[in-house]
Parts: sequence; C-alpha cells; structure tokens
Amino acid sequence: MIFYRNVSVVMLAIGVWQIANGLLNVALPLTMSGAEWSGLAIGAIASAYALGFMAGAFYAPTLIARIGHIRAFAAAGGLAAAATLFLGVDTNAWLWFVLRLVFGASAAVLFAVAESWIADSTPAKSRGGVISAYQIAGRAGIVIGPFLIAGGAEGVGAALLIAGAFLALAISPIAATGRAQPALPEKPPGSPLEVLKIAPAAAVAVFAAGLVNTGVLAFIPIWAGGLGGENANENVTAAAALVMGVIYAASMASQWPAGKISDHYDRRLVIAALGAGWAIVSLILVVFVNPGLIAGVVLIGLWGATSLAHYGVAIAHAADRADHGQLPAMASGLLLVWAAGSVIGPLIAGALYASPLGMRGVFLFSAISGALLAGAMVLRQRNKAAPSEADREDFVNLHATSAQLAEIDPDDVDT
Repeated sequence: MIFYRNVSVVMLAIGVWQIANGLLNVALPLTMSGAEWSGLAIGAIASAYALGFMAGAFYAPTLIARIGHIRAFAAAGGLAAAATLFLGVDTNAWLWFVLRLVFGASAAVLFAVAESWIADSTPAKSRGGVISAYQIAGRAGIVIGPFLIAGGAEGVGAALLIAGAFLALAISPIAATGRAQPALPEKPPGSPLEVLKIAPAAAVAVFAAGLVNTGVLAFIPIWAGGLGGENANENVTAAAALVMGVIYAASMASQWPAGKISDHYDRRLVIAALGAGWAIVSLILVVFVNPGLIAGVVLIGLWGATSLAHYGVAIAHAADRADHGQLPAMASGLLLVWAAGSVIGPLIAGALYASPLGMRGVFLFSAISGALLAGAMVLRQRNKAAPSEADREDFVNLHATSAQLAEIDPDDVDT
C-alpha cells in the first residue's frame, strides 16, 4: 500500500540515524574515560544531550511549521553530523558539552519530523503495528551501531567519522523522497504540572526512566570495558559493544510482553514489578560489581529488560487517564518530565562514580531508584482505582524519546 512506502522511507532514515547513535553511546564514554575525565564531567556531557533534546522538543513544531518536514529533517541531520565530527577537534569538556547540546536539539527535531510523518501517513487501524515497526527499526540500529567499532576501527577519530557518515546518510532517504510533506497540527506544549495533576503515576515513572536510564547508561560502557579480567585492556571496545547491544536487545524483547500484560492488569503494578526487578538486579551488581564478562552480560541484560521496559507502559497509563483533548498537552508534558530526569540523572550518577564507591555507587543509585518507583506505584494503586476497561487505551510500543502520544487523533479512535 502507498502509506507503507511512505513510512518505510522514514523508518529507513531513523534506523540509519540510530546506528550512529548506538555507536556514539559506546565511543564517547570510552573516550572520556580514556582521557581521564571526572565522573561529573562525563555525567554533564550526558546531561547536555537531554538538555538540548528538551530545547529541541519545544522548538521543533515551530521549525517544521516554518520550513516543512523535509527541510527541518535535513537541517537537523546536518547539524547533528557536524556536531559529531567537531567532537574530534579536541577533547575539551566545554566544547563537548556545547556540541552534545546541539546534537540533542537536532535529535528532538528529527524524531518530531519522523513521528508526525508516520502519524499523518498511517490509517488509524494500522497505526499500532506501523509504530511498533518504526520502534523496532530504531532499536535495531542502536544494537548494530556499537559493533561497527568493536573489532575494526580504533580510536575516537575513526568512530566519529563512521558516526558522521551514517548521520549524513540518514538525511538521504528523506531528502530524496517525492512524497508530499504532511501538515503538522499546531499544538501548544503541555506543562509538567498538568501531567502531575492528571496522571501522577505516569509522571513519576517517566521521570524515573530519564533519571536512571540516562544516568546509568552513561557509565555502562566504561564498566563493561573492565569485565574481561586480565585481557580487559585489549577488549574494551568489543566488551562495551557487546554489553550495550545486549541491553538494547533485552529491552526490545521485554517491552512488548510488558505492555501487553499491562493491557490486562493495573499498569502501575506492572511498572512496580519492573522497578522491583531492576532494583534487585542492581543490588546484585552492587555486590558483584565485576562478575566477569559472561555473568556481567547476563546481569546487565536482565537490568535492561526491566529498567528500559516501563516507559511505554507509563505512556499507556497516561493515555488511560487523559481525555482525548488532553493528549497533546500530556505528551509534551511527559517529554519534559523525561528530559528533566535525563538532565539530573547523569549528574547524580557522575558524582557517585567520582566517589570512592565508583561503579558500585552508580548501581546503588539504580537500585534505590527502582525500589522507590516500585513503592510509589504500589501506594498510588492503593489510593487511586485503575481506569475502567472502557477508558483503557491499547498499549503502543514507545521508547523514551517518542512524542507519538501527541499524534493521536480523537477522530481516529473507535467509540
């Protein structure tokens, strides 16, 4: 069908983009660690991406309305490629902070273009499956990316060149398409306070996603590089690529079952179970912080399967609570809450990493956060009844940078 050809272009572009993103998620922490940056500096660079993403999310609708989807995607993609290549000029913390800020803002624009394009092109009856395919394409790219430097290219220069090339390639499918650009509805950004009022459980869960996922993932590649025992120094990049690939693959495998289970039970209890799960795994990693490569891969896979799976469930809970007219504001507010957690989390994790606790402190932060999230969800479930069956929305498999909730058209929903 025509709409499948239209959205396949977007999926291809985002898949290629995420290959570069996955590569950078490994290469940058290893480079900063190799340059002996402090934990706070490494955390600040991770926070810069989230801060830029927050700004880009605000400005993206205005930019797209002004110059259109294709030009906005090309402009943001070019900025992201340039910001990535300029990282190779010097390993200066302030330079990297600014460049990752630009990269984060560009990423927000790219995702806004891609997801609004898909929503415009896809009939309501097919939207759930198409969005899931889009998410899988992106996550597959993140899994593939780290392995491009695992056994071949060495040094940050080669990694940045490869990433820059894929970022540039991501522009080509969108820029070359002959498909007419969709119109983006004008929707005012929502306030996080509105999210707290309508769906406080969803707001807490989304904040936890930004706080822990971004904070811990900023240091996982560095931790992974030491899992090889006596040969750790020889296999740093390969171990980091393997670990990050396992994390994202495990999260891909667990998100859909978690979401489908939440369609039949109180979503807050599903989030609580996931929070308790990653708290337990994190505590094991606090005790056995260097369990060896095989055990480390298994444990971190379990951590990824639990800690990266609850965002979509939280979004579904928010949709259950909100009226259809409130969905655009709800989506914007949730994105802001996630970004706020993503700014704060790496700073906390960085401070703990720089302390005598080192990586144990980072995993302890993860454990406490998961336990607090689980407790908050249970308390909220006891104090507030779950939405009725008629008010529950079907689960849609979303990841933490998705604003897809904002694209739901009330006229497309069966009543």
